[in-house]
Amino acid sequence: MRSILNQLLVAAAVLAVAVLAAPSQSDRRDQSCNGSPSLCSRRYSDVTYVGSHDSAFVGLLPTDNQFTSVASQLGQGSHNKNGVIELCHTSCLEKDAGTLASYLTPIKSFLDVNPNEVITLLLTNGDSIPVSQFGTVFSAVGLDSYAYAPSGTLSLDQWPTLAELISSGKRLVVFMGAFYFDVVLT
Repeated sequence: MRSILNQLLVAAAVLAVAVLAAPSQSDRRDQSCNGSPSLCSRRYSDVTYVGSHDSAFVGLLPTDNQFTSVASQLGQGSHNKNGVIELCHTSCLEKDAGTLASYLTPIKSFLDVNPNEVITLLLTNGDSIPVSQFGTVFSAVGLDSYAYAPSGTLSLDQWPTLAELISSGKRLVVFMGAFYFDVVLT
């Protein structure tokens, strides 16, 4: 009887030590930034990101750029997205991948379940759609709460570190480009 009691006490002590020594959820969040603890102290501007060109255009046709969905690309480490309000490749007649909202929804889901990841979106605004319309879509999807909005133009040494972005909850950096052909080369 004493032997069984001793074994139970030892097992309880081992279990208590294991539970107390295990990192809490918040400790785990502090250990990694975009999959690596060494990235936490680096400024956003000092990190290289793997990206997917035209990530919304999925399929086997020549007009497609990817073979897997946006959600799958994020799971594979592709964190640089490229899209527009209606995601069309060259022309909506050629390839229409749907709405910006349907494209952004899996990105929000990814951020919801991956608290240590910083995502970069590169949106091409070839139709010169007002930025406020993009903001409306981001708000409707719920990504506005994740979006990092600098107070002005940042030099490379002014960007926050990944750890700062993660701790602030502002883990989505969005760049937007437009096509303006107002320069003529002769």
